Amino acid sequence: MSNRSSLFLTLFLAACSSLSAFSSGPPAMRSGVPGEADGLTCNACHRGTDLNSDTRGRLTIEVSPYRPGVKQAIKVVLEHPDASRWGFELTARLASNPLTSAGGTFTAVAGSIRVVCSTGNPPCAAGLNEFATHVAASTFPGQRNRAEWEIEWTPPANAVGDVIFYAAGNAANNSGSNAGDIIYNTNRTVGVENCNLPKPTVTAVRNAGSFLDGPLSLNTLIAIGGTGFQAAGTTRNVSRADITDGRFPTQLSCIAVEVAGKRTPLTYAQANQINAQIPTISDRGTVPLVVVANPGTPNERKSDTFNITLAANSPAFFRLLPTPCIAAVFAATGQVTGDPSLLQGVKGVRPGDIVVLYATGLGALDPVYQAGEVMEGAVKLKDTLQIEWGGTTLAAADVLYAGSAPSLISGAYQINIRVPAAVTSNAQNQVRIRVGGVLSPEGTTLFVAPN
Repeated sequence: MSNRSSLFLTLFLAACSSLSAFSSGPPAMRSGVPGEADGLTCNACHRGTDLNSDTRGRLTIEVSPYRPGVKQAIKVVLEHPDASRWGFELTARLASNPLTSAGGTFTAVAGSIRVVCSTGNPPCAAGLNEFATHVAASTFPGQRNRAEWEIEWTPPANAVGDVIFYAAGNAANNSGSNAGDIIYNTNRTVGVENCNLPKPTVTAVRNAGSFLDGPLSLNTLIAIGGTGFQAAGTTRNVSRADITDGRFPTQLSCIAVEVAGKRTPLTYAQANQINAQIPTISDRGTVPLVVVANPGTPNERKSDTFNITLAANSPAFFRLLPTPCIAAVFAATGQVTGDPSLLQGVKGVRPGDIVVLYATGLGALDPVYQAGEVMEGAVKLKDTLQIEWGGTTLAAADVLYAGSAPSLISGAYQINIRVPAAVTSNAQNQVRIRVGGVLSPEGTTLFVAPN
């Protein structure tokens, strides 16, 4: 389609005549592709400073090398200290012909991401260039300093060489007009994922809550230490695009983990650490753990066996590292609780407060859920759980719930408690879990606010 066509002019004029067109998403061809629509960005309509001239802000695209046809997540991040409303547009093109060759497709997400075609609204015909944009709800009015959007991208089905992403971002002043906004654009090139990791080495397997050695239980979240897990300087987080059919992936980039011969769900990987989950198995005692580099390829390499011990329970609180403060929030507000002398933006608890504590290693739920599943509702623990506050068992009536943490992976548990009257104010109070006769490690605390 010619960038001088009447359709393009109609879109351009309609967009520039109505502010609502921006809040619900810009028209196509505003991502700054050189040679397309004269390389237009959001500056076509929004007036503030010259493109990319305000060095206090920046626009970045976070994307990993792609596996052909395998959906992954892209993150667009826009930053500026004075902005209080935000917008973006992103497109993907083959580096071999960025003007006319689409570099895969995007997925629309209700209330977050809109997809438009080079010829207008979707559905987009095969091969048409697509543009992912914000919608009204994802302009984050009133939010300051930073905005980010996660976009699901499906690469081309075959290895077609490098893909270039072009993006434009609007760090707006939320004034209700097109004036005074600050526009950025950027691009990022990625190639096909080349799985060529060396033979990995495992040096430690620890409970991801306590970061201590010791027995682990089914579904426990773990941290694996070693080398050769990713290319130096790279990290891989699980994204929404990695979670299919409500399950976390068993391969991240070029790495996988097996426990007792069974692939485990993964949540994160970097060169010297993998965060994973013990499978839902009934084994007890010593079992082998193996890290697999380049899985399913001709150069697949496995680490030497690292033996771990499985038990019925291995309770541990997650902490707000590097502090001893338990990862916990107030049930009524969701505000994080902790020691304000150690962490910013937190406050201590008081007697009678109801707080939600997060843990792992608490054993089976009733009914049992499989490792890697995203929990949709509240499912109670199979084994009886007690909370010890300062060495004294909390009254059963003050343990309001112990079970799954809805919307999180099945190895993350939540415990809702009422803070007892007998506490030490203006101090860290040690809190521990006892489940299945096993007591969680010492040193995990809730800070009680001064009287």
